[in-house]
Amino acid sequence: MGQGQPTLTQRVLVIGPSNIGDAMLASDVIAAVSHAFPEAHVTLAVGERAKALFAGDPRIHSLVDLDHFSAPLARVKLLWALWGYRPHIVVDLRHTLYPLLLKPWNAWRYLRQPPARIAHMRERYLWKLRAQVPRMSARLSARDGGTPRALWSSNADASQVETLWRRWQLDPSMPLVLICPGARSHIKRWTVEGFAQVADRLIAAGRAHVIFAGEPDEEPIVHEIQGLMTHRAPSAVGLTTIRQLGVLMQRAGLVITNDSAALHCASTVGVPTLALFGPTDAVKYGPTAPISRTIRRTLFCSPCEQSLCRFDHECMRFISANDVYDAACALLDAGRDAAAGAATRA
Repeated sequence: MGQGQPTLTQRVLVIGPSNIGDAMLASDVIAAVSHAFPEAHVTLAVGERAKALFAGDPRIHSLVDLDHFSAPLARVKLLWALWGYRPHIVVDLRHTLYPLLLKPWNAWRYLRQPPARIAHMRERYLWKLRAQVPRMSARLSARDGGTPRALWSSNADASQVETLWRRWQLDPSMPLVLICPGARSHIKRWTVEGFAQVADRLIAAGRAHVIFAGEPDEEPIVHEIQGLMTHRAPSAVGLTTIRQLGVLMQRAGLVITNDSAALHCASTVGVPTLALFGPTDAVKYGPTAPISRTIRRTLFCSPCEQSLCRFDHECMRFISANDVYDAACALLDAGRDAAAGAATRA
């Protein structure tokens, strides 16, 4: 954090998640805070991986890496720095002790948890924001401009995507399907054979161009899928940041993905999304885009929400390529119809 006190009227501290997927789910909170308090100085404290999502974001004035303060003494130093920052508003999305020490008179607000009826994490984060900052609802309703943009991107992000687009030389009359076959946890990944079959069928039927995307360490998965395919499908793996992936998704007619950061990115930018779920709970983490569908197999053990499978990964293996292909075609048609309707209304 920088030296001295910010000169702006209000100081807002947001304590956010550690990983990119959860940070993407919390991006609505950042947008809402910025929209409701446009003149405030905002400090965001998140984990190292989540920093990539917010680096350079003009809505964030100070960005703190919480992973640098994991040791006990380091936590004391961070608390001292936050005390010196003297935030007027504290939003805590990860249930830490910092708000209880910084805002002891309002500690009861930070001990409350969302009711069970609010299941999805995106909505639970927004519930915490409203519970911890009672003025938030009134502030948002008093301001104009519609829904604030949750995912910020720069001109450099757009330029990188445009460079890739020219390199791929795609037919603009055909929709793009972006396939993100990776996930941080291996048990959340659908089969490489399934992804290869769906990609091949979409290309062979002339339904869409297919491009693979993901984080750099997911390149071996994409290479394996491409090796099983008859048709050619380019890869953007390692060529985009998470924000640039969001920009690329806005050009797609459909994103097919496991439960991963890519799923939450697709939901954030509102692109039609087909999500493949097995061990994790789609009620908590499923797609929230206006046009979306979840495919899962109902088994006695799923969703287990465990890091290791006790059986043979049936919850993902039993998802058929035919079901995924049919759902992809239906979502492409729905997205096309929605776009045509919007153009007519305009």
